[in-house]
Amino acid sequence: MDVIGLPRRASMVMLLLALALMVAFPTLARAQYWIPTNVTDPEVKLGVLDHDVHFLVGWENGLDINPELRLASPISDQWTASIPAYLRWIVQPRPTVGLLINTSGYTSQVYLGPSWTWRFASNVAREGDGITGGIFFGAAFNNGYIEAHGYHERKSLGGATLFHVGGELGYEITPKYDVSVYLNHSSNGGFDRFNEALNDLGLRFGVKF
Repeated sequence: MDVIGLPRRASMVMLLLALALMVAFPTLARAQYWIPTNVTDPEVKLGVLDHDVHFLVGWENGLDINPELRLASPISDQWTASIPAYLRWIVQPRPTVGLLINTSGYTSQVYLGPSWTWRFASNVAREGDGITGGIFFGAAFNNGYIEAHGYHERKSLGGATLFHVGGELGYEITPKYDVSVYLNHSSNGGFDRFNEALNDLGLRFGVKF
């Protein structure tokens, strides 16, 4: 453990991210704008995620294949134009459904709920590209163990239905195509006796249509 109490691998990841931001900052500073705008188009995503990542206290194994569908936001730009600017960022979620299919026979999940995506900068390295970020909050249904028997073999999830949250940082190659780093978390929030959370981390590719 290091001085800030994080496992060494987690600290290395944070350091690499910080260095990447330092290298990218001169380019980002030339971007067209930094005011967040909502991304509301329908989109499909496909990801490959490290299942129950070990540096976040995980011990289940394998990869998760992550197909996801995001429908267009039901809230129109015309409607949001009539509300205060400081509220517009939150009122255009996209209905989302996705799968986390484990390749090694460990816990798989299906999740659904709203997701929000914002474009923070455009024309960063080339015309038409952009930097995006987003969050998801909803429910996930799993085929894992409520109470696992055996040390560090399967997680004791406490229930078949869990809270599911996620966040990603992405790069729009074009207005249609994007790649992103995605992290998600599933747990019962401490409402059950057992609550050994699952955390996935990986890369995703998205196509808007």
